Amino acid sequence: MNRDMRLLMFVSWLFGYASGAYEVLFPLYLDWIGISFSDMGILFGVTAAVILLFNVAIGSKSDVVGRKIFYAVGLALCGIVNLLVPFFRRLWESALLSIGHSGATSIRATVHNVLLFELTRKTFVSAYSRVNGTEYFAQALGLLGAGLILAATSFSSAFMLSSAILFAALLIFLLGFRERRTVAGAEGRGRGPPNVYLPRELKIFAVSGLVMAAGFGCSHGFMTPLFFVKKFGADQETVSLILTLHRLSYAVPLIFADKVLALLRRHSLKSIVITLMTYQGVSIAIVAFIPSLLPATAVFVTHDLLAAAFWSPAQSALIQSFCREERRGADSSKVGSISSIGGIAAPFLAGLLATLDIGFPFLASGAITVLAALILLLI
Repeated sequence: MNRDMRLLMFVSWLFGYASGAYEVLFPLYLDWIGISFSDMGILFGVTAAVILLFNVAIGSKSDVVGRKIFYAVGLALCGIVNLLVPFFRRLWESALLSIGHSGATSIRATVHNVLLFELTRKTFVSAYSRVNGTEYFAQALGLLGAGLILAATSFSSAFMLSSAILFAALLIFLLGFRERRTVAGAEGRGRGPPNVYLPRELKIFAVSGLVMAAGFGCSHGFMTPLFFVKKFGADQETVSLILTLHRLSYAVPLIFADKVLALLRRHSLKSIVITLMTYQGVSIAIVAFIPSLLPATAVFVTHDLLAAAFWSPAQSALIQSFCREERRGADSSKVGSISSIGGIAAPFLAGLLATLDIGFPFLASGAITVLAALILLLI
């Protein structure tokens, strides 16, 4: 692993802690200031809709000016939002901060895997597994640390610590990372009308991703901690532990996913993705019927432990393999942008279903995820 890869892994580790902390803190903070389920659904839905407008432009522009500047902007904006959250309590203020944080996260995510691919290429699956596995492991620490800090002190202390970590990551990245620039195509250089074409395979991935985002959002994000609070009466410390276990169940196997996928090499990456996505949907849906906290938690974490940790690097490798070299940032961001449309509907749907029964969002999540897997059969 070269110097830039080690630095990117360390920065991802720092970002992971801060994003894990935000993931548990922000929904609990919204609940603490009295925001209803339906209003949370509107808040996160509006956030997703606004962010959708920027993704394609970021990916295309990064083909011209490089990935580093956008990666740095994402880190900086995340740090600013974490610093500001505890000072605002109105719904519209929380909405603006949510948009800011999701936008910052989206900017970084748009260029992260592309940057990683350009650093590794032939060893991308292995690099993806290690770098992103490390990041998600740090997210687990953030989930746990934020819960413990919140129990001992206040929301302000927990948010400010995550902000300080993000600014440290920004400084390290700006001073230490050396970008390897690539030559942009005509679209990236801005000559002529925008090219909206996508290869057929990427269109299918985009549609499947859209459906997947709708399903994922019904049981994840703000709904995950609130599900365990409202259904089982879990306190903040318990929810933090559950979310930590949830993240570890993804992070730890992801670190070794390349080795597991190598053992399955006689099967196509496509078949692995479809099979494991289907299991993920079924396991999430079952959680809605389980009456006790411990077995519900155990079943819930298997969707990452046995499925997502392995299909996500396989899917990412497939998407990168179908991206055109001179438009890699644009193609990748188009797939991500189309996919993110599902994230607009998910919070509205989750908020609406939760007002009827707290288990309904998980049922819907499972069914929609299975549909997303079946769409990939068209490739």
